[in-house]
Amino acid sequence: MGFIQSAGFTLLSFALVISVVVFFHELGHLLVGKAVGVKAVRFSIGFGPRLISVTRGETEYRVSLLPLGGYVKFAGDNPYEELAPEDRGRGFLEQPPWKKGLIAFAGPAANFVLAIALYFVVFAAPHQELAAQVGYVKPQSPAAVAGLRYADRVTAIDGQAIQGWSDLQEGIRAHAGQPLQLRILRDGRALDLRIVPAVHEEQSPIETVRHGRIGISAVPRMAEVTVVSPDSPAGRAGVQTFDKVVKLDGQPIANYEQLAQLLAARADAVKLEVQRPAPVPASAPGSPAAQAAPSAHAGPSAHAAPPASSVQLEVAAPASTGDYGLEPSDLTLFTVQPGSAAEEAGLKRGDRVLSVNGTPALSWGDEVDAALKAAGTQKVALQVRRDGKPLEVAVTQHLRKERDETGVQVEVPDLGALPDLNSFVEGEYIRVQYTLPDAFRRAILNTGGFVRAQALGISRLITGRISSRAIGGPLMIADVARKAAESGWRDLIVTMAAISVVLGIMNLLPVPVLDGFHVLSAIIEAIRRRPLSLRFREVANVVGIALLLTLMLYAFRNDAMRKWFE
Repeated sequence: MGFIQSAGFTLLSFALVISVVVFFHELGHLLVGKAVGVKAVRFSIGFGPRLISVTRGETEYRVSLLPLGGYVKFAGDNPYEELAPEDRGRGFLEQPPWKKGLIAFAGPAANFVLAIALYFVVFAAPHQELAAQVGYVKPQSPAAVAGLRYADRVTAIDGQAIQGWSDLQEGIRAHAGQPLQLRILRDGRALDLRIVPAVHEEQSPIETVRHGRIGISAVPRMAEVTVVSPDSPAGRAGVQTFDKVVKLDGQPIANYEQLAQLLAARADAVKLEVQRPAPVPASAPGSPAAQAAPSAHAGPSAHAAPPASSVQLEVAAPASTGDYGLEPSDLTLFTVQPGSAAEEAGLKRGDRVLSVNGTPALSWGDEVDAALKAAGTQKVALQVRRDGKPLEVAVTQHLRKERDETGVQVEVPDLGALPDLNSFVEGEYIRVQYTLPDAFRRAILNTGGFVRAQALGISRLITGRISSRAIGGPLMIADVARKAAESGWRDLIVTMAAISVVLGIMNLLPVPVLDGFHVLSAIIEAIRRRPLSLRFREVANVVGIALLLTLMLYAFRNDAMRKWFE
């Protein structure tokens, strides 16, 4: 029963998305055709047998059985059909090239307009978004150098008001290497900070993008600690790595940033209340070894955590202010897979990564993971700290299979060890509502950016820089539509906008029977000043249909391989 319900929901999601997108595509053809004086005989959503229909004026509007597309039937669009005497002058093929080209282009154009409208709805509607508040500052980052701190709230960049986290990201990403003036609120006081975002390169199968980063996160780290040394005050008091501090001298602790701020000013003995997971045998489900995920994007959250016990500890006064011997656990190995490259090299749970190939480890993603990916199967020199002592380890990563951003299965280097990927806590959310002009601006930019990305992706496919196995068909679209529908109306609308853009771009390709070929034919006719021959049209249609059928079969093959065989 569950499978049937899931399949039914998938089918409904697919039908909804495709029907809306195709409806507007064909509506573009219909409205422009009528506007330039061409008679529209039939407007159909779907192919095959008619389900319902209604006639208004001279046009029949119908919904057909197969929701895999749609069409507009214009009078005189088939050279083998005789045009009725009363329709003379209103047939499609009788029209001058500019009218035929305009009608053909109207379908893809309607898809782009629909995408803008859908993005506009998303941005104009009130929604919850992460606040533009600093949850974590990466050491030695531009933010740290500029003096940003935990809980600082950014209210403006170069005088431009900031609402939520996406505004803050947008302002920083667009100004790589350029100085910015940040207005922040700290403890109720307004301060101005000058900051220069670092230039960061982000690679994808489509392109490499340079943008600005300052080294902050909207979410703070969990108060999960790593003990620097068993001889430190925390170590002697019995604090263990991966203990979660919940209270300091009776005061509740929300995250590590708060804990670090409080301890930094202390030089006396403190009382800690920590939550400590119960020990689990290594072979048992839910153990650290079992929790080690085969994918770098999975983590302990995928498994039931063992029950935690509350432990009261008293930590003696440190030799110097704030030096209790505690660190955050975001660079400490939480899971080490049995049989992995990490285990073969001798790495253990609780090892804290200090450097990779001589580069100090400041964060897992920027230094550690980036260096591991760049190294591939070449030997990597890791320096870790174990029981308070540095240890040099040489690791040769294994290869494992995963899907890249295009959905193609590739082999990637795998260390087989990860920190606790749940070591960040929930950030603060605020209600955001953009003005209508700002929502429209964002809708235009998002649509334009996605059109550009898809056009680049298609060009990379044609030139072979992206594998043809990335091509997806109805099964992939249905899966994407179902996941979006399950996530809520906003994700569904964004997905519908993206599919509308893809449909518009694909239809602009100069392949016979697609709109792009009709536009190209109209341009050629305008240059030649005479119509293309009937024989040329016949051959082009046969070739176009053959190409589309081949593409559809190949896309279905890719879908089937992804879903059932890989």
